[in-house]
Amino acid sequence: LDKVVTATGPVEPDTTVAVGTQVSGTIASLDADWNSHVKAGQTIAVLDTTFLWASVEQAQANLTKANVAASAAKTSLDRVKQLYDRNLDAQADYDTALASYLSAEADVKSEKTALDQADINLGYATIQAPISGIILARNVDVGQIVAASYNTPTLFSIANSLYDMRVQAAVDEGDISSIRVGQTATFTVDAYPNDLLKGKVSQIRLQPTDSSNVVEY
Repeated sequence: LDKVVTATGPVEPDTTVAVGTQVSGTIASLDADWNSHVKAGQTIAVLDTTFLWASVEQAQANLTKANVAASAAKTSLDRVKQLYDRNLDAQADYDTALASYLSAEADVKSEKTALDQADINLGYATIQAPISGIILARNVDVGQIVAASYNTPTLFSIANSLYDMRVQAAVDEGDISSIRVGQTATFTVDAYPNDLLKGKVSQIRLQPTDSSNVVEY
C-alpha cells in the first residue's frame, strides 16, 4: 500500500553564491558572462583602479613622512638623553622628547596600517569567483558604477552545479507527517513532461509558512 503526497515547488541549484564587491568603483572589464563556466579564484570582473592606486600612493607618501618625523624625533631624543644623563638638561625636556618620539612611532604604525588597507582595497578591485560553477546571472555592464555598502549589489550569481539540483517542495501540513528524510521522491518538470525524475528527501524544515490560511512545510 502506497500513500502518495503531491507537492509543487521550484527546481534550483543545490548551492548558489551571490558575488558582490568590497570596494566601490566603475566596472572596467568583465571576464565572465551568462552561462560561463568558472573555477574558484578565476577573475570574473575588474574595477577601475585609478583612485585605488592614488590611495596607495598617498598612503605610501604619508608613511614616508611619518618615518622621517620618527627619525627626527629619535635623533632629538638621543641628543636630549645625552645631556640629561650628564645632568645638563631638565627632566621635563627629556620627557617631552620621549613623548614626541613615542608619538612619532605611533604615527608610523598608523600610516603603515593605512597603507596595508589601501593595498587590500586595490586587491579587492579584482573580483574572483568564490566557487567553481556556472554563471547564472550577470547583473552589471562595463562602465557601470557599483558601491560597496551593507546592501552591496549582486554582480554575479554562481551555481556550483546544474547536475545536482533540488526541489523546494511546499508540503501541506496534513501530509507532512508522511514525509521522512531519505524517502524516494519522483517529480516532473514542465520542460520534460514525459520524463519521470527521481530524487530523495534531504531535509524537512521545521519552520512552516502560512499563505492564505494554508500552512505548508
